[in-house]
Amino acid sequence: MKMSLTFVCLMLVFGEVNAKTWTVSPRPGASFTTISGAVGSSSVLSGDTILVSGSAQAYAGFNTSKRLTIIGPGFFLNENTGLQADTNSARVSSAVTLSGAGTTVTGMHFQQSLFVNADNITITRCKMQTTAAGTYPLYIYAKDSVVVRQCYIIQSANYYYSTVTILSGATQIFIQNNFIEYAGGNISYGSFDINGTITGDISNNVIFGNFDNVSGSFTFNNNILRSGAFSTTGVTPYNNIANGTQFGNQNGNQENVSMSSVFVGTGSQDAQWQLAGGSPALGAGFGGVDCGMFDNSAGYGYVLSGIPAVPSIYEFTADPGLNNVTVKVKSHN
Repeated sequence: MKMSLTFVCLMLVFGEVNAKTWTVSPRPGASFTTISGAVGSSSVLSGDTILVSGSAQAYAGFNTSKRLTIIGPGFFLNENTGLQADTNSARVSSAVTLSGAGTTVTGMHFQQSLFVNADNITITRCKMQTTAAGTYPLYIYAKDSVVVRQCYIIQSANYYYSTVTILSGATQIFIQNNFIEYAGGNISYGSFDINGTITGDISNNVIFGNFDNVSGSFTFNNNILRSGAFSTTGVTPYNNIANGTQFGNQNGNQENVSMSSVFVGTGSQDAQWQLAGGSPALGAGFGGVDCGMFDNSAGYGYVLSGIPAVPSIYEFTADPGLNNVTVKVKSHN
């Protein structure tokens, strides 16, 4: 008999010191069957951790005004094999709002709008992909110190909302080492919709879709624009690669690059965006780093399947009486 008990392993890793650790799963033995139930029981001040198990059944959305750490198992687990015993992701099928300053979310799979409405929010190694009209994969209000790294973000709805929306006045917004694509049908919209001026850094992303009518004082380096317009005010791009003349060929930028020469183009949905041997993106970034989402020079390289940086059970076997149990665990950074 093979079982999927990733969240049990995570419980053992985190334990309970001052802040509490809660588990969420539809299976018996977890603290809660819903994420909102765990959020409701979490402490307002201590910064509890919520471990969400992968499940064939999607979880309902939730809102939180508390400082929490929420950890899921990753995504594309049936494509990048050998990472988790349970290949289900922790899917959330309705909207989520993060309003608790200092909250960290990693390894989750959001299928509807994800709203960020607090300072000091960190979102890493998550998948955000919407298909329903009127939904935002990622919507950041005018907040300070929001970090989005190592995520896989797609707008798939045939609608007029862009993939990443950021309101004017947002400061210190870090969007790094992500896959960001606009796959909707309205060509007037695209990968980013920045409503005015922002500050921060947008670097080392793989982008598909328009990035235009944007102003601010953010850094825009080492990105790969597979397709789409690029037009900003007050932003000078350095060491980016484009399929056309969007960046020109000054400041280390490369133009008219065939994307088939940049990426390996095979493997899982996220592995295909690794750089090919001889890729023009290798060492072409600012300071000699690689362009694209897998560059790890700053320690933020994209991690396949968004596996969280905690130990995970990648194999669990047991006889029917649970007399002989084998658990194989590996750590991820």
